[in-house]
Amino acid sequence: MNAVTAVAALRAAYGPDEEQGAAVYGDVLDALAAADLHPYIETRGGLAVCALAEDGTVVVVASNGALPWSRSPLPGWHVSHVPEDEVRPPWRCLVLDTLLADVCCEPPGTLDLTLVTEAVRAHVACCPYAQRARTW
Repeated sequence: MNAVTAVAALRAAYGPDEEQGAAVYGDVLDALAAADLHPYIETRGGLAVCALAEDGTVVVVASNGALPWSRSPLPGWHVSHVPEDEVRPPWRCLVLDTLLADVCCEPPGTLDLTLVTEAVRAHVACCPYAQRARTW
């Protein structure tokens, strides 16, 4: 199985929660697709936008925890890179964090998706863990 097939299967199984997440975060899905990743909505354990890289590793876009179901309280992005979609991955790289130190009292961090895609592209291209990760 390759990343395209895996994500197509995930999207085919979307329920109402995943459809709602895709409607709210469609621009994030589009930005990750434009970065040559294969994005999908994940709702196990909270809302996140995930994307498979060609090597089978996963980029996870969240916030301070899960993404909110409405964009209005979104305080910034927390983007990580993991070997696979599981609860306790053996490694986790922080790709980008635009959250501010005091989320409750400071204005939101940047929500610029160009910054997200540039950071993801740069990280996935040189991540030493990903180079050793399984490939499709």
